[in-house]
Amino acid sequence: MRKFDNEVKLCYKPNRYKLVTKNYKGVNTIRHFKIKVVSVALAALFCFSGAAIAYAEEPTNSYANAPGGTAAEVQSEFDIISSIENAEQEKNDFSIKVSNVNATNAVLSWSSSDLYISYRICRFNIIQNKWEDVIYTPNTELKLTDLKENTNYKYCIINAATDELLGVTEFTTALNKPTIEISERNGNSVELEVSNVQKGAKVELYRKKKGKKYKKIATLSSDDTSYTDKKLKGATTYYYKAKTVATGKEDGQTVTKNSGYSKATKAKTLKKMGLPSVSGRTKTYAIYTAVTLKSSPQYKLLRSKKCYTDKKTGIRMVDGCYCVALGSYYGTKIGTKYKITFSTGKEINVILCDQKADRHTDSKHQYAVNNSDIIEFYVEKSKMPRKIRNLGNYGVLDEFKGSVVSIEKYV
Repeated sequence: MRKFDNEVKLCYKPNRYKLVTKNYKGVNTIRHFKIKVVSVALAALFCFSGAAIAYAEEPTNSYANAPGGTAAEVQSEFDIISSIENAEQEKNDFSIKVSNVNATNAVLSWSSSDLYISYRICRFNIIQNKWEDVIYTPNTELKLTDLKENTNYKYCIINAATDELLGVTEFTTALNKPTIEISERNGNSVELEVSNVQKGAKVELYRKKKGKKYKKIATLSSDDTSYTDKKLKGATTYYYKAKTVATGKEDGQTVTKNSGYSKATKAKTLKKMGLPSVSGRTKTYAIYTAVTLKSSPQYKLLRSKKCYTDKKTGIRMVDGCYCVALGSYYGTKIGTKYKITFSTGKEINVILCDQKADRHTDSKHQYAVNNSDIIEFYVEKSKMPRKIRNLGNYGVLDEFKGSVVSIEKYV
């Protein structure tokens, strides 16, 4: 005939009990269960049997000798505890998920078959080595914002009613995507500025032409994110993108992380134009109010709301470009923009506001024969510098000194 356990001890730990039993061979058997399991189990024991349970500090008793107790009843009561405990363990399926992680945000969500009235969300402060409250919420999802890029975070979720720890999770934010801006372009090069790069990281720069694949053209440091892409074709569109690459230590191992690619930035090189045999050192001017045909594109541009007079030079300007007249060789469409470079190394942007009459220019219509001038500025007379009125040549100003060495059209 089978002998059953002959000794029981019920020991308390915070939020949990352990049941210590000793069988007829003297072997201890330990079973853990939560306090709410004990409540149900104790109710079953006291309601349905007369078996006695002794606490750890009391003398032990034999189930067989307990008043009103039998081995069969003890076995039945043990089955009740066991079945409740197993059911509770099956329900212990709390899970945490972190999704939509980028450089500054993430979504924390959790689920469980148990229902909780409210949750307490905490974040671990690695500097102070402690958990800090973030929020109390009845929801099962929380959007985390204002995070730092490439940083490890640890969060825990607690039952707000009982302070029971339900789960812990950690994740690392992504690197910021860099940003590319075009600072300058001409007929054979494009100058780029890359920003939004983490200190100490590298930037990989990529380029392509329409219909082609991106190719890496440079690797930049976070301390020097300016780059000039040279030896390009004129009047050609190029596309640029970049990504950040950072190397660090995780769990004692070297790990390399990559950001996503930046938004593609487009740049079109300028079209180089031919130069005449004259130097173009002389830069003449015309009074803009002399254009009186209201229906003409010249009149509309020179008197538009976008057109203003530069206080220093008295020259009319649009979008930071000086208003000029050029020979028809360089174009006839009013509003076309150009970059002009002088022998001094200085560059200016100009916009075509009028055209030199062909009868006043050379056979190629590149310059005016009378003064050998390539550029003619359109000005507001009352705001012209006095020495320009006397000399009639804007080439004496520092901004416009020197020969014309390059004319490039913005296509």
